[in-house]
Amino acid sequence: MSIPICYWYENKDKDAGKDFIPAEILEQAFYMAMKEFPILAGTLKSNASSRLYVEIDKNNLNMPVYTDSFSELDYSTLCKSGYNIRKLPIDLSGEYGVPVPSGLVGGPIKPAHIRIIRFKENSGVLVYASIAHYITDGYGYTQFMNRWSEMSRWLQQDPQGSSSASLPVRRYVHDRSIHDSISSSSTDALDSFVLGVKSGGNLVTRWLAWVSPETRARVFKALSDTISHKCSFFHVSSETMEALRARVQAYAPEGVRYSINDVIASYLAVVVAQAKERASADRRWSKSIPMAVRKTLENSGLSKPAPPPGLAVLIPVNMRTRISHPDAKNYMGVMVSGKGIPFTHEHLQQGPTDKTLSEMALKIHEALPSMNERFAGQVGNLITSEPDIFTRQVLGMATGSRKLIFSNQSRFAHYSVDFGAGIPSMVRHAPHAFNDVVYIMPANPKTGGYEIEFNFAPDVEANITSNNDWMKLVDTYDNY
Repeated sequence: MSIPICYWYENKDKDAGKDFIPAEILEQAFYMAMKEFPILAGTLKSNASSRLYVEIDKNNLNMPVYTDSFSELDYSTLCKSGYNIRKLPIDLSGEYGVPVPSGLVGGPIKPAHIRIIRFKENSGVLVYASIAHYITDGYGYTQFMNRWSEMSRWLQQDPQGSSSASLPVRRYVHDRSIHDSISSSSTDALDSFVLGVKSGGNLVTRWLAWVSPETRARVFKALSDTISHKCSFFHVSSETMEALRARVQAYAPEGVRYSINDVIASYLAVVVAQAKERASADRRWSKSIPMAVRKTLENSGLSKPAPPPGLAVLIPVNMRTRISHPDAKNYMGVMVSGKGIPFTHEHLQQGPTDKTLSEMALKIHEALPSMNERFAGQVGNLITSEPDIFTRQVLGMATGSRKLIFSNQSRFAHYSVDFGAGIPSMVRHAPHAFNDVVYIMPANPKTGGYEIEFNFAPDVEANITSNNDWMKLVDTYDNY
């Protein structure tokens, strides 16, 4: 999988004739930043036991793809389209889902794809960076982007790069021994959702673990290409979010204070579960059969649907502040663990009432503190216990339908990525490789609030956007 994010920069002074985010400096800054993130030149390999590792060979570096190009589109055209990357003249779909080698044989998987697109008449720039998830996680991604932009600003102040003292020194750790230091063979801290991967192996997952990383990537890419995606982007104001939290808080047990994360994850679980249930019902029936006839048949018992299952919300958590290792906060590899929180159909069908949301938020509120160093160590040991654990997880993401992956990145410093021309107008993910993923992103500071990004099947997305309760919460809505 990859982390593909678009940073959109509008040139509000395009008539001044100045070079907007100069190409030469931007590229120079990128390679300067890479020196502090050498894993971006690594090659994904597997050993005789089918275990994956990243090798950095200084004599044979696997350099990222980096291109800088011009487009005849005006920046305003993309802005009016809702920053729709599918309208770009270059097709990025082969890079923003599953990174694969180019050609039928090709070389190794590229750890990153960087595409700089400059729009007509100096009107703006898109900085698109897709970094393989085996390299880093969302936090490490933003650290790299901020270091790259920091070096770009510094070079514009000192084009010769002679005043090294003025460039702040940062410390980034890439040593995976942090994981080894907390590894634990016990499983008492793990929930049933996480432990489920232990029993999910089969001939397919074992074969996928055995083949080369390049072949496996092509299989995952082919699987991803069979899935219909609809991406939706909603803006919710801080005031609306806080008002919702306060209403739900009124039903909280004494001494418990819900976070916005607790409440919005609960709300979205209800909205998504209802949308999935409705889509599932529609798929059982031909659309030519009127709804009244469907209901009559179901109520008669002649065509009784199976009881709808519940929904599991998987919440990835940045573990850096929960681990005592002195280098944990500076670690730039993958340092996230996921907690699976199940909700029953009975809960979900009640709708997003404040009382129901409070009961659901309490489950999330009580579950997340258990994700401590012991939990992280046990997850790490579980992941390395069998070669095909990773492939089980990916296939589960691709084929499981009663799930919601909820990733809150609203505190990540995406809007600090200033290459010398100001902060981005907009920051958004490109489409995810698979469906059932929600990102909570920060909104532009001038607007405030939150950007909520959905990746779902088109019929599920249509049911979400026809949910009146949800649409009353949002200010703006884009999709592609």
